[in-house]
Amino acid sequence: MAENADARRMRLLKVLEESEEHLHLEDLAALMRCDSRTIRRDLDYLQQLLSRVRGLEVRRGRVMVARSPYSPGYFTDQLDRNLEAKQAIARAIVRSLPDEMAIALTAGSTTYAVACEIRRAVVEGRPPHNLIVFTNSVPSLLELVAAGVATGVLGEIYDPDDCAFHAPEFRSTFQPGIAIVGASGVLFGPAAPLGGLDLFSHRAEEAAFLKQLLQGVPEILIAADSHKLGRRHPWSFGGTVLHGKIVRLFTDAVTPEQAEELQKLAQRLAECGTQFQYIVAPPVEAEPTETPLEVEYSAQERRGRRNGSRRKTLEKLKGKE
Repeated sequence: MAENADARRMRLLKVLEESEEHLHLEDLAALMRCDSRTIRRDLDYLQQLLSRVRGLEVRRGRVMVARSPYSPGYFTDQLDRNLEAKQAIARAIVRSLPDEMAIALTAGSTTYAVACEIRRAVVEGRPPHNLIVFTNSVPSLLELVAAGVATGVLGEIYDPDDCAFHAPEFRSTFQPGIAIVGASGVLFGPAAPLGGLDLFSHRAEEAAFLKQLLQGVPEILIAADSHKLGRRHPWSFGGTVLHGKIVRLFTDAVTPEQAEELQKLAQRLAECGTQFQYIVAPPVEAEPTETPLEVEYSAQERRGRRNGSRRKTLEKLKGKE
């Protein structure tokens, strides 16, 4: 009978907790009777779960869950809103990225989902490969570091409300080919100035920082779920900054009226030298149910693929089942 995925993950977590040595994917796959790709996915799932649930406590009969290591504020308030839409947008963006690209990733909950998706791609061995990603977001930075992605920090002054760095005057020798940017609001068509495309932030400091950051980037990918479309916030950082660039808007849904207006927008922006395209991201499909595999190694394979220490570790783990 196939083992339930949740049961396998709990058993894997128990094995990892009890082990005193580093473990190899092949050994864990043999122990769990599945393939190494399943183990990679399970490890990614457990890492995401452990990063979101920081602790449990029972107070007067109520279970209290500590969910975020970050200070309360705008970022943590937005983190779980429209989560499926953000994940779909993130997956579409990451799958569109070429290998060996230098990228600026700005702060925000949707762009944080992009950082998580980059990490997932690394774990699963999928493209894009060999990215260099600089960000002003602390949560995104931690995801990129955990994935082993070449990364660095943009900005100088930390804002706990956004969990991000900003700078009154942006200076950097980093020259990204692509900027992935989130927005609190996106206006286009008649609602936007001059019938163009405008992006908004909830903070003046962030808007000023993003204007400077985007000025020298040739390609901009906008990550905004459908709830952000048509919304205006106090501070603008789009408009003419986007002229003469390649601009792609990634969202999860548009109405027929919005689709018509976005097509007209592409024609108007072309007159300013801007190549504009919008992409509606498909929903993220559920992971396929894994069928446990009976992993067998011949005596020759065992001698060739494991040294004595690894064999001893595996035998020790099997003895704890």
